[in-house]
Order: sequence, then structure tokens, then C-alpha cells
Amino acid sequence: MRDYRADDLTFRPAEPVDLCEAWSRVGLGYPFNEYRASWRMGGRPLGQRLQDKGPLWGPAGIQSLLPEMLAQSMTGYPFICPDMIGGGEIKAMNAQGDSTDQEFFVRYAQVAALSPMMQFSVAPSRVLDEVPLAAVREALAVRAAPLPRLLELVDEAARTGEPVLRPMAYHASGADDVTDQFFLGPDLIVAPVTEQGATTRSVVLPAGRWRADDGAVFDGPARIDVPCALARIPRFERLGDA
Repeated sequence: MRDYRADDLTFRPAEPVDLCEAWSRVGLGYPFNEYRASWRMGGRPLGQRLQDKGPLWGPAGIQSLLPEMLAQSMTGYPFICPDMIGGGEIKAMNAQGDSTDQEFFVRYAQVAALSPMMQFSVAPSRVLDEVPLAAVREALAVRAAPLPRLLELVDEAARTGEPVLRPMAYHASGADDVTDQFFLGPDLIVAPVTEQGATTRSVVLPAGRWRADDGAVFDGPARIDVPCALARIPRFERLGDA
């Protein structure tokens, strides 16, 4: 609510939260919209992106994306975007200059790849070398493969309010503390990499049989370590009960 003040001159008495809500309602009249803040607009057809993020590793940067997207999903805002790939906080991006952290850029793109919306802060071909650029293109290919499923979930969210991105606990009891991976619908687990320099990552699998994107099959419940080369977004498709 930082852009609205209690002493703003308005047509009728209004608090900052009222002005935020009124501006959000303007977007309802347009088929394409994007908001960074809303008030009392859960369940409405508004695209919501996260607060501007700097190009940072750790909980203040890339590791905040999934928890915040899942929180938005569960509070009635299913049409979400994890800010702009590479970071959208303008002062931090300007300070970065030409020294783009290419690994960070790739991992950010992978977080965004299976979210409802993707945005780039800059054209990848302008800031990435050949190998990272190929990894970003692979992330786009990963997005393209389940796109019909993603669009079905978007339509379902519009009808029912069901979130597109779902916390692990949504479909797996006992997984309340797992906030660095998510369900895309009830049968696909996505576990992006957000640790700098990671070559493996830990993944929690619920009960059932799960096939990874590399073809490996696992029986849950289990916690497994999987390799995560720069171009990989670990994903696990439900095959049925173990």
C-alpha cells in the first residue's frame, strides 16, 4: 500500500487499502492485466506477480519465489508470476550492469517455467553464454510439454478457485514444511533448484509410485537426492500407488 496515503484527496473518504482495491477493480475490465498488489480481490481474474525481486540467491531472493507463490495461490490468487526472470527490482538490476549471474538467471527461469506466467527482465540472448542460454531454452521446452495441462488448471482455477500451483500438503499429508517444491495439479511434482552451485537436490515424494523426468521410478513416501545439472528441472509424475 506504499503508493497510497491516508491524506490522498479522493472523491469519497477512502483508506489506502480502499484505493488499492479500487485500482485492482479497474483491471477487471480488461482481458489482459497484471498487478503487483491487490486487496480483497481473491478469486477475481487478475494476473498477480510477486513483489520486485533483486538478483539475489538465498531467502531474500530466489528462495522466496516458491513460498510466496504458494501463499498467493492459497489466498485466492491463482494466476501468479514470480516477478521477472533474472530479477525485476530496477535499482539492483541497474547496479548489476553487464555482470549477469548466468547460473542465477537459468535457475530463476526454471522456477518460472511451470508457473502460470513467465516474464523476462532482459532477453536471454543478450546476457547469457551458449550453455546457460541452451538451459533457458530447455526450460521453455519443459514449459511447452505440459502446457495443455497447465491451461486446464488455469481454466479450473477460473471456475472453482482451485489453485494452479499447490503446496505439497495440498495432496500429501505431513508435508506442511516442504515449501521448495510444489504440485502442478494432483499428479505432477515440480522441484526447481534454488541453491547456488547445486549439483543435486533433495526431493520429498509422497506415497505412491513416481516417474522422474529422467525416467527413474521411485516408490514413496521417500526423501531422495536427485542430480540437477544446469539444464534440469526435476519433475515427478504420479504412476499410481506403490
